[in-house]
Amino acid sequence: MVSRPLVYLTLAFASGIALALSGMTVLMPRAVLLAALALTAVGMAVFFALRRSIFPLLVIVFILLGAAAGLAARLSPGAAGERFYGRTVTLEGYICGDPQFKQGRTAYSLEVERACMGEEVARAPGRVLLYMSGRREDLGYGDAVRVTGRPYLPDSPGNPGRFDYGEYLSGRGVWAVVSLKDGESLEKTGSGRGNPAAGLALGIKQRLMEVNRATLDQGHAALVNGMIFGSRGEISPRTKEVFSEAGVVHILSVSGLHVGLVAAGVLGLMSALRLQRFSFPVITAVLAVYAYITGVGPAVVRAAVMAWICLLGHRLGRERDWPTTLAAAALAILAFSPRSLFDPGFQLSFAATWGILHAGAAIDRRLQSMGLTRSWIRGCLSVPLGAQIGTLPLVACHYNIFSLASIPANLLAVPLVGLILPLGLAASLAGLACVKVALLINYATAALLDLMMLVVGVIHGIPGSVFYVSPPPTAAVAAWYLSLAFLLGGAGTEKPEKKKVPVLRLIAGGLLASCLVWSLAAAVGPGGGNLEVHIIDVGQGDSTLLRFPNGRVMLVDAGGWKDEFREGRGAGEVVASYLRRLGLNRLDALVLTHPHEDHAAGAGFLLGRFGIGAVLVSPAGLSGQTQERADPGYKKIVSLFGERNVPVRELYSGDLITLDPRVRVEVLGPGADLLVGTRSDLNNNSLVLSVRYGLKSFLLTGDIEAEGQARLLERGYQLKHSVLKVPHHGSRYVLPEFVERVQPEMSVIAVGRNSFGQPDPGTVALAGVEGRPVYRTDRDGLVLFSCDGRRIGVITGDGRSR
Repeated sequence: MVSRPLVYLTLAFASGIALALSGMTVLMPRAVLLAALALTAVGMAVFFALRRSIFPLLVIVFILLGAAAGLAARLSPGAAGERFYGRTVTLEGYICGDPQFKQGRTAYSLEVERACMGEEVARAPGRVLLYMSGRREDLGYGDAVRVTGRPYLPDSPGNPGRFDYGEYLSGRGVWAVVSLKDGESLEKTGSGRGNPAAGLALGIKQRLMEVNRATLDQGHAALVNGMIFGSRGEISPRTKEVFSEAGVVHILSVSGLHVGLVAAGVLGLMSALRLQRFSFPVITAVLAVYAYITGVGPAVVRAAVMAWICLLGHRLGRERDWPTTLAAAALAILAFSPRSLFDPGFQLSFAATWGILHAGAAIDRRLQSMGLTRSWIRGCLSVPLGAQIGTLPLVACHYNIFSLASIPANLLAVPLVGLILPLGLAASLAGLACVKVALLINYATAALLDLMMLVVGVIHGIPGSVFYVSPPPTAAVAAWYLSLAFLLGGAGTEKPEKKKVPVLRLIAGGLLASCLVWSLAAAVGPGGGNLEVHIIDVGQGDSTLLRFPNGRVMLVDAGGWKDEFREGRGAGEVVASYLRRLGLNRLDALVLTHPHEDHAAGAGFLLGRFGIGAVLVSPAGLSGQTQERADPGYKKIVSLFGERNVPVRELYSGDLITLDPRVRVEVLGPGADLLVGTRSDLNNNSLVLSVRYGLKSFLLTGDIEAEGQARLLERGYQLKHSVLKVPHHGSRYVLPEFVERVQPEMSVIAVGRNSFGQPDPGTVALAGVEGRPVYRTDRDGLVLFSCDGRRIGVITGDGRSR
């Protein structure tokens, strides 16, 4: 008999889903399901006829079932709604979820029943996500609404590794997003729709959250509502970033820790009331309601299912076996949501649990053998260490973080959560009857929250406690877990496996060490003596990363979106995410070609998050010689760099930037005599960089327009380059004679959706004359040039080599 058969069947089911979602099979779900049923029938016949084990056949059946589930999940709900995209549509339906508040906006999930386009009336598929500025207190679950707008599905990200919001929504049955300017665009037409029980539960949740908003300041209320009810939208982005880097972001949302505390609290209450015989049904009901109102996330469902199985096993007098329990929880989630297999939350939740129960148990035994007899002290050490071991490669894969702060932060912050949760919940419940009582309780809650924030902030601020790494190879991640499984044997199980042969353990230890070396080698850099030029997709803006053969890096512009100078977030986050994906923690130089928001505003987000050797700027932004003035936000960013002791230097034509002796980076413009009175003085006085490596070269032109290009032609520079970054996002202000002088082998245009008519069709045709390749970030996403000095290879955001 196979030991722990459910573990193997769950792995088989997950393998089938992986095959389907990765596109390795093109069969229809019905065909795969029929094959699974046929094999099941064959297996039953073999079993009854020959009395032979059919477990290998069952494994194949579960692979097929997983593939069928994965193929069904691939049928995107957006396919049936594509005809509505970009057109004015009136949607009628009802709100089918909890309103989510985030950074001044409210998101409503709308179950669409009817869609009207002019005279055409159609039944629309599935759900639509409505985004509205501000908040409507009169709208909630079950309210019928009518809304007019233009549905769309967010584009896939242009930069590799960036979160695919459109794919995320499709995986949750959402076929479109509709953005509304204000609440007037959303008309309430009725109420009482949906499930009454769900409406009651979510209504109580909203009332409990309102108690916290009324008795705590905005920051504290956001934290408590996120930690207890899973409503994270109101938590500040900076707080999420700090907690994520410190390895304790799980305490800001509902996770297995929170479910365990709720279950323990209910069990303690039932014991105090001498109602233990009713514990199983009561805890089952409480966990089901709690999982629903907190959003049915993977961690919550995993913990709830595991708790339920453990309680059921105890009630039936069955022996506990955590691998089987964990497998059952995973199978339950994947059966209902196959796409969860590739969800970071799902993977990290199960990896952390496996690490605690498997690696943590081995650490606990070792600590006990060293003479540490107090179990609570061993638990404080073994649990966070086990979780860290279990999640280490996955955190590097998904978030590119290696956090030395994680263990001390968890050791000190998690016990505080054990006090904050019951206090916050008690205040919420008490506030339904008397707000003053809630206010009194929340004085203590606020003090504990402040202490938690202080502890996490201090640990996070320790130099070198957090750094970013490039994702380890998939094979190295798999080898990590396999080697740990062999190395630690049957740690943590009720029935330990036989002791492993020492040779196997030596092999497993060697494999584990190889994983670390392999991952570190992948994070070193481009290597191979290549110069890399990354044209990052930042939407309508500009940002170019240069990685030199010796490993040093220079960023030319940091992108910028509307109002980013004022708000401080936007394209800078996109750039930072891409840099972190490459494992970069420092920029040797940051070049700001000119002061316009779409090139420079993102630099503010990079400040304090990356080490920066020097900031190199155009004199047009600070000198005051031009008629066009720089945005005050630009001057503020530049001054902040100076305050942080980052050298700021103005560049002029003839200056050299020497970061690698093999690569010549020369400034071609502007000269000391700045252009004044042009259509855009700031554009025309952009820094223009010539980058030459061996026989190949790149011309980075900023936003120079006709006057700036004419100045370069007049000065008689050697303008012939292998690659031209077309000036000013490919606008119509590009001179034919300038492109003719450059004679590029290929060109690239940094551009996004805009209302300026960029890129201009004439400019695109000019750059692509004689069939020369023209790459565009609005179509190709990231454009990566890799040059060995003789040849230039090109890879775009879709991963294809050109």
